[in-house]
Amino acid sequence: MSNPNSKQWSSATPGYIIFLVDQSGSMQESYTEGKTRAEFTSLVINRTINELVNTNMDGEKVKDRVFVSMIGYGGSSALAVDDIRSDYLSSFADNPLRMENLKRKVSDGAGGLIEIDEQMPIFIEPTANGLTPMADALTFAKELIEGWLQKKPENPAPIIINISDGLPYTGSSVDDAMNKAISVSKDIMSINSADGNPLIFNSHIGDGGKKCGFEESESELSDDQAKFLFKISSKVPDSYKQAAVKQDFKVKSESRGFVSNAEPEEFIKFINFGSSGGSDKIA
Repeated sequence: MSNPNSKQWSSATPGYIIFLVDQSGSMQESYTEGKTRAEFTSLVINRTINELVNTNMDGEKVKDRVFVSMIGYGGSSALAVDDIRSDYLSSFADNPLRMENLKRKVSDGAGGLIEIDEQMPIFIEPTANGLTPMADALTFAKELIEGWLQKKPENPAPIIINISDGLPYTGSSVDDAMNKAISVSKDIMSINSADGNPLIFNSHIGDGGKKCGFEESESELSDDQAKFLFKISSKVPDSYKQAAVKQDFKVKSESRGFVSNAEPEEFIKFINFGSSGGSDKIA
């Protein structure tokens, strides 16, 4: 295959994005702007889906160029994996959970700023509850991807965006939970489709530890968290390199798609990169 992961998203061949959302208890720790990690993560996902809806508007109609699944893990119970919602874009646009009033500053046209009220559709609510059954969440994502590709073998290769604030943990050994997650990730990244292998991109929002991301080799990384993310992340395909550069990430030929200990702005940029569908994926 000359250029994997480059097939355009279109109404005829929609893309597929799966958000895996860590809903473990530690997600209730504070992160930024008076928000917890869970609250900020939900805000970013809600904004991302709204942006996808807006970019795929054709007049009044939303074109279904992408199918989105939001999967939470550790939320409804300690070891739960919950399919929060899986829908085409138009269905998200037509049926938000609720609308939230937000204040936004905009230019008044005379060099000043005025605050306006804006309504934002909400699709996912913040949850922080249980443990971190990441391998089970990845296993569920693998089943979703296999089912999708069975029905849509010609479509763009699916993308998983995994957002977590720590290592997988299910109550016994962290090493064991990590090894399971690594093993399932490798399985996912070796699934074949007409557009190449599914992609896994990982954003770790942490506790102010050492920031890193997009490294080319594990030897460049010093901590276990980053090494683990490196192992479960795809190599950034050529079709996504432009999207990464657009978000100010330094990408080299063998870079893996992950960030560790991301600060809020970097986290937002990473989700923009991961959900972009690459450089020119929207037809």
